[in-house]
Formats: sequence, C-alpha cells, structure tokens
Amino acid sequence: MIWILCFCADNFGTMKIISLLFILGAHLPLDTALFMVTAPRLSYTASYGNNITMECIFPVESNFHMNTLKVYWYHILDNGTSQLVYKLLNGKAALQDQSFEYRERVFLAMDKLFGGRAVVEITQVRVSDAGTYRCIIALNGVDYKETALKVTASYNDIKTLNTKEQTETEFICQSAGYPLAKVMWYHANGTDLNKTANTTHFTGSNGLYNIRSILRIRAETNETYLCMFWIEELNTSTSAVLQIKEIKRKDNDQIPTFTTMRRSYLIVAITIPSIVLLVIIMILICMIKSRRSHKGKTYKNEYGLFNA
Repeated sequence: MIWILCFCADNFGTMKIISLLFILGAHLPLDTALFMVTAPRLSYTASYGNNITMECIFPVESNFHMNTLKVYWYHILDNGTSQLVYKLLNGKAALQDQSFEYRERVFLAMDKLFGGRAVVEITQVRVSDAGTYRCIIALNGVDYKETALKVTASYNDIKTLNTKEQTETEFICQSAGYPLAKVMWYHANGTDLNKTANTTHFTGSNGLYNIRSILRIRAETNETYLCMFWIEELNTSTSAVLQIKEIKRKDNDQIPTFTTMRRSYLIVAITIPSIVLLVIIMILICMIKSRRSHKGKTYKNEYGLFNA
C-alpha cells in the first residue's frame, strides 16, 4: 500500500486522485500488488468531429461480479489538473461529477467489462479533448495506466482566390485545421516562392487554426502555382492549384475595340436607311415622269395636234 501511494504521489500531481487511490486501497486485500492494469496502446489519434475509443485492460476472475468493479477515466490537463471523463461505481455509471465538457459525449462499453476491458468512447471529438488520459481500475486491487490522445483536423477545405492586376498577381489560400500547419508556395517548375508569401493565422472558438496565406508575384497567363498546407508533427499535407486563365484588359486597351464596333454599327445604321430612301425617291420620280408623259399624249390627241 505504501508503494502504491508513493508511486501515485510522484505521477498524479493532484491530491484528489491520490486520495481516491487511498480510499480504494483501504477496502482491498493486502495482495494488491498482484493486480495490474495494462494499456494496449500508448497513444491514439482522432479526427476532429469523429468518434474515438480508448481502453485499458485488467485481470478478471471466473467469479467476477460487476457490483465489485470501479472504473475511473480522467483527462489530465497541461496545468496538472484533471477532469472526470467517466466513472463507474459498483457496476453503475456515476456521472454527477463528470466534467461538463464530456456530458452526453462519453460512453463506457459495459459488455466489454466482463472480458477485463474498460473501453471508453468519446464522440464528436474536439480539439480540447487532446491530452493524457488516465484509466484507474479497482477490483481485486488498484492500478492505473495512461494513454495519450492526439486530435487532428485536416486542411482539406482550401479556398483559393487570384486577382490579376497591371504588374502583379495576388494569390490567396485559406483553410482551417489542427494542429498548426505551415503554408508553402511553389511554381509548377518547382521554384520555391515562400520568401515572397505572407501567412497569418488565428484560433477559432472551436480550437481550429484559421490560416490565410497571400502570395504577390509577377505572373503570366496559364502559369500554374501550388499552395500546400503541411502539418510537420504528422508529416501530412493538403494542397490546392491556382492558375491565371485569363488576363483582364486595361481600360485603355478596351477603347479601340469598342470604338471600332460602334463605328461599324453607325455606318450600317446610316447607310441602309439612306439607300432605301434613295430607291423610294427614284421610284417616285419615275412615276411622276410617266404620268406627265401620258397626260401630254392625251392632250395632243384631243386637240388634233397629231393630224396637222
């Protein structure tokens, strides 16, 4: 018992958990040193928003009864304090002291306990869930094991924007993820452009890093550029391709084209009505001449001018 208390004092760092082990050990036989808890994995990695299961293993005998089992899962924070993730007392959930962060998000697989496995599931994983977890088992003795949880959020949703100006082009890549990623810029030929990029970030209310990177360079049409979000801790990356498909014309470059088109329309608009009007006038002149000629012949016939 003395060994257990000294061991706990060196590792727990909190009087609350030391007191817990002392109380549990006081009600157990003297052969507690034979009871050992093991952890099949030293660390787990969970994706943000997904579910994760962690477990510790303890020895069970053939006459095992749930009402004699106590299971505690704690989240040990960086400042040394702890949060109660889940507690099972005498085979029943006792969640009145459960941290608000884990309410309705943590479940213990009751059927696995009969096989000596304390399997806890955390749903809808958050960035704040990352850290060290301690599993304490009290049955025919008291022991604990620790495991680490890493949380990742891939920078898959990369939003891009490019704006072509007179002398330079501005490329923008932005995304959110965790842990903090490094943004790297490359030309299609492999040229490193990171020295000319400006990258900033802030932490959102969900704990994710929101990163925005801007690259301003002289670029030509159809040149391809790559922005890459690289998480060094995990050695993983996501990337997006940017390309200038069309260069916008300057205002003074658009004037000649517009003026030429306008002149063409004006010429057509003026010429066609003029031709139509000229044709009408010619037809009217012909008709007038024809009528005058016919009247002259009639007048001569009536007065016998053609018989003289």
